[in-house]
Amino acid sequence: MIQHWPAKRRVTAVGAAWNLLLGIGKVIAGILGQSQALVVDGVHSFSDLVSDAVVLAAARWGSLEADHNHQYGHARIETMASALVGFLLLGVAAGFLIDAVGRLLEPERLQQPGTLALAAALASVVIKEVLFHYTRRVARSTDSRLIEANAWHHRSDAFSSIVVIFGVAGVMAGVAWLDSAAAIVVAAMVGWMGWQFVASAVVELVDTAIPERERRELERIIMAVDGVRDFRNLRTRRMGGGVVMDVTVLLDPELPLVKADTIAARVRRGLLDQSTAVTDVVVGIAVNTRVEREA
Repeated sequence: MIQHWPAKRRVTAVGAAWNLLLGIGKVIAGILGQSQALVVDGVHSFSDLVSDAVVLAAARWGSLEADHNHQYGHARIETMASALVGFLLLGVAAGFLIDAVGRLLEPERLQQPGTLALAAALASVVIKEVLFHYTRRVARSTDSRLIEANAWHHRSDAFSSIVVIFGVAGVMAGVAWLDSAAAIVVAAMVGWMGWQFVASAVVELVDTAIPERERRELERIIMAVDGVRDFRNLRTRRMGGGVVMDVTVLLDPELPLVKADTIAARVRRGLLDQSTAVTDVVVGIAVNTRVEREA
């Protein structure tokens, strides 16, 4: 929602500033310290910077309320942005893998990192872990899957820096190929994260229903409303950070229409109030097999 925009903007801007500093710092330290893995990790930070820009734009537009052209709101702008970030990470990962494998096949191209690369990787782990916890806290308070995805970008960068630490330490201990091996692991981590974002976005964009466990909870809320005999045509789909659904409740055929409308309104209010996921509900009422209308 639009009221969450300031928090989303602030956390994304903070992350972008640190990603810029870390990207520059790790690339320079990787070049001067002769660590291929650290250079790869620095480019990873730059890719996070690009994703921050996408997140910032998507969080702004995705927070807008419904209008005459977008009558269900703009939440899926966030979903599209998540998919774009995922494809970006997949492309970056592919480039990392090709370069690292090439160095392993040509041992003369292997580098010899030292303490500068090790210190830079350690600093990155600390900073990224702090950013992860800060961003995830904001994601949960604003119920934003896109901000949550950005939090995990920070965590993946922290993990990749840990791999760099092992690679650099291994080379310093005499195992020359460990830095390039670490670069391959980092690239694989980036690629896996990118695939997760793409897959989750596709699941939402093709209107996949929520899992059975979540559906049963919605069924419980519906049947708990006094006057509801049964229900049918319960359909769900995800949109942004929430769930949009519709359902037809079956009522006593002797009920006055006003009473039936009141029960339908209670079902809708119960779903919105008791479910943390549901953001919009359309409740239909059926008093017999021939009479049916929307509430």
